[in-house]
Amino acid sequence: MKYDWEESKSGNAKAFIVFIGVVLVIVLLWASGLIRWEDSPKERVDLNDEVIHRADGDIVVPAAEWKALKDEVGQLRQELEQLKSKRNEAVADKKQTVAKANTATTHPDASKLSKNSNSKALTLANYNHDWVQSDAAVALKNNTDYVITQVTGRMIYYDMSGNMLDYQDFTKSVIIESGMVKNFSLKGYGYKDNYAYYKSETSYTNPNRKYKVEFELKSYKTK
Repeated sequence: MKYDWEESKSGNAKAFIVFIGVVLVIVLLWASGLIRWEDSPKERVDLNDEVIHRADGDIVVPAAEWKALKDEVGQLRQELEQLKSKRNEAVADKKQTVAKANTATTHPDASKLSKNSNSKALTLANYNHDWVQSDAAVALKNNTDYVITQVTGRMIYYDMSGNMLDYQDFTKSVIIESGMVKNFSLKGYGYKDNYAYYKSETSYTNPNRKYKVEFELKSYKTK
C-alpha cells in the first residue's frame, strides 16, 4: 500500500507540471498575438449581406456604401456652392446694368457744364404770357439726338431795364423728340399784379408792367 501511494503521488505531480506548462505556452502565444479568441456570436456580422445586421440589433453599413454616400454628399455641396456663386454673379451683373442705365439716361446739372455742351441741349423756343392769364405758355426745343422725357430748369424774370425781378425753378415730365419743340404751362410772373410778357398783350391800365425772361437748363432725362 505504501508503494502504490507513492507512485500515485509521483504521477499526479508529473500531470500537474505538464498542465502548468501547457497553460504557460497558451498564455505566451496569446500575449504574442499568435492566437486570439473568436468573437462571440453576438458580435459576429455577416459581411455578405448588403446591409449588415448585428445580433444585438444595430445596423452596420459596409465601408464601400458609406464611402459612396460621402462622395454623393460632397458632390451635392459642390453643386450648391456653384449655384450660389452663379446667383451672386447674376445679382452683381443686374446691379451694374441698372447703374449703367441710370448713368446713360440721367444727365448732370447743366448749369455746371460749358455753354457749348449739354447746357444747350434744351433752349427756349417761345414764351407767351398775357396779363389776363395766370399761366404762361413755354416752348422748349430739344437740340439732342435723344428723346427727352423730363426737364428741370429755372425761369428768370427781368424788368425792361435788365434788373432781375424773380425766378422760378420747375421740373416737368414732357416728351420732346429730337429736334422738336414742345409746349407746356408754367405759372406766369406777377399775374395778380397784371404783369405780362413784353411780347404779349399788356394791361391797358398798367402798360409798363411787362417783363423779359431767361431760361436756364438744370438737368434732363432721356429714353
